[in-house]
Amino acid sequence: MSTELVVISGMSGAGKTTALGALEDIGYFCMDNVPPALLVDMLSLMNSTFNGKKIATIVDVRAGQTLGQIKSVIEDLRLKGILIKIIFLDAKDDILINRYNLTRRRHPLSGEKYQEIEKLLIEERRLLLEIREISDYVIDTSLINTHQLRSEIIAIVEGKSERVLRIFLESFGFKYGLPLGADFVFDARFLPNPYYVESLADKTGNDPEVIDYLQKFSIVEEYINKVANIIKMAIESYSKEGKSVIYVAIGCSGGRHRSVYIANKLSEILGKDTSVRISHRDIER
Repeated sequence: MSTELVVISGMSGAGKTTALGALEDIGYFCMDNVPPALLVDMLSLMNSTFNGKKIATIVDVRAGQTLGQIKSVIEDLRLKGILIKIIFLDAKDDILINRYNLTRRRHPLSGEKYQEIEKLLIEERRLLLEIREISDYVIDTSLINTHQLRSEIIAIVEGKSERVLRIFLESFGFKYGLPLGADFVFDARFLPNPYYVESLADKTGNDPEVIDYLQKFSIVEEYINKVANIIKMAIESYSKEGKSVIYVAIGCSGGRHRSVYIANKLSEILGKDTSVRISHRDIER
């Protein structure tokens, strides 16, 4: 029985520890932060000691300069008959920044070139570009919880995961800044604004009164249908390229009325044929 190796990589704060823990729970021998140069010798030792052992490891920017060897190391291991799956975990920059603010963790690259988390993320993405490109699976953890991530990791290693393109829809308010990392940003500020109707100002696009108000305007429905068609066209093209996630942001002035309603309607339309997750970034502001 051949040795099976799962390599977990990705951005700091994207869920690598959770993913490794999920694999440990189903019987994998797990190691964190193994430099690529040591993988060949380590796997040879493990294969001779534990025939057919399932092994999982995290390889990320903590490997330093040896990270650049990952592609040749993976090719060498596959030539030796080791079955390898590479899973790359990512998330939107604003999500990663928020996670760092909540946990107050130190970024592994801090203290080298930069201190600002935004610049550290840019540098980390640059360093991880090669391993991302050779990954078998890329999972965006922006809008999934730890339980969903664990389930997806287990489905992948057990061969039960289908490579289905997912849509992440997020409503937001322009006054609070653009979402980072969006593939598409649609502006709904030109549409009738429920905020200026006194009885609707304190409500949101989830409330029946706001829904009824916006449904009265044909331009709103026309806009939703046109946006949906653009996204459907993107889905078709991106699927052929192997892209796993399309992140779509819909903004209005405050992110509580029009953008929420439109995101919900798009979810209904697109969800008939595609996996959709939805988030309302500024609805509580």
